[in-house]
Amino acid sequence: MTKPVRLLLLTHNYPRRRDDYAGVFIALLAHRLSSLNIKPIVVAPHDADLPEREDDGDVRIYRFRYARNQERETLAYRGNMHEQVLGSPLGPLRFYRFLKAFETTARRVVEREQVDLIAGHWLVPSGMIMKRLARSVSLPMILSSHGTDIRLLARLGKQGPRYFRPLSRRLHRWTVVSSFLRDQLLELGAADQSILEVLPLPHNEKVFYRDSQITRQDNLIVAVTRFTSQKRVDVLIRAFHWVVREDHSARLELYGSGPLEAELRELISELGLERQVIIHEPISQQRLREVYNRAAVVVLNSYREGFGLALSEAMLCGAPVIGAASGGITDIIEHEKRGLLVELDNVNQLAEAILRLLKNKTFRDRLAEHGYRFARATYASGPLAGRYADIICAALTTSNA
Repeated sequence: MTKPVRLLLLTHNYPRRRDDYAGVFIALLAHRLSSLNIKPIVVAPHDADLPEREDDGDVRIYRFRYARNQERETLAYRGNMHEQVLGSPLGPLRFYRFLKAFETTARRVVEREQVDLIAGHWLVPSGMIMKRLARSVSLPMILSSHGTDIRLLARLGKQGPRYFRPLSRRLHRWTVVSSFLRDQLLELGAADQSILEVLPLPHNEKVFYRDSQITRQDNLIVAVTRFTSQKRVDVLIRAFHWVVREDHSARLELYGSGPLEAELRELISELGLERQVIIHEPISQQRLREVYNRAAVVVLNSYREGFGLALSEAMLCGAPVIGAASGGITDIIEHEKRGLLVELDNVNQLAEAILRLLKNKTFRDRLAEHGYRFARATYASGPLAGRYADIICAALTTSNA
């Protein structure tokens, strides 16, 4: 047997415990790669009460410390790193210490573990660390972007692509989860087309599947999302207000959290929907499977979404889906075949699409079946991990040529 490839995975999101959903798809990829003669070694931020090093099966994890007091290590895992860094005078200093600790640990692990290749997830902060490592480390590199990092890059104007251009020249491949993100990078001039590849997020088909033990509820609309302006949850609530005028039995369940939660609760109250709309905290993937299997319709009407994970997970669970015709959502939904696409921010059109599915079970079931077959063929973790392993092997071959 050939010697396993030692792959260093850099990420600011990696599950802290078994039921954690932060970066769970990266952990899934890592464990899949471990069965393909690749030894993943993860460097991720520390968090309260975590060991600084642990082995999770064949995956080794190093957690870097970036504050003297672990209660102050809050930049990662909470989905608000950007706000923490820019929202206080000490934010930039905290981020500098975070980057310094990240880089120091990555360099130490490269030497200690005799790493063969470096792969980063998200341009910020992992791409920043890769850019620094590239100055003195000759190992081949792969970068993966998932949406939020490209959105941040676009906000930086010309300075962002200019800063990362040296890194893009060092990359063997830059994978993105949707054609929308690929086109954005090309438009920004951040990378050459030759290194870009669309490679969707791997989905755990052992977690997300059609569960015959769960009864689908014909009046239940579900949204799994963050409560931010990008996600347009207010548009969904206003659309639902029109839905209940025609279907008094309809219910809407929102699963998520975020800075706009208080405003959304106020909107629900203003529209008199307290009995029909329920906001739930984020839940585990296992419980999400149950929710998707109960739903008559799953909705994600985000603006310029990088991918749309809630839609693809729901499709694996046999739920019909509705999405905004924006961003990476259009890679997932083919209109009137794998779901319904609606115009962004069009309350009436979204309400009509929801009512159309609630009223027509035959049509709803047909969309769900086509969506399920597509998701099984496109997002299964085994083939996607296999393609990622091919990219790794090609990078090593090229570097050794």
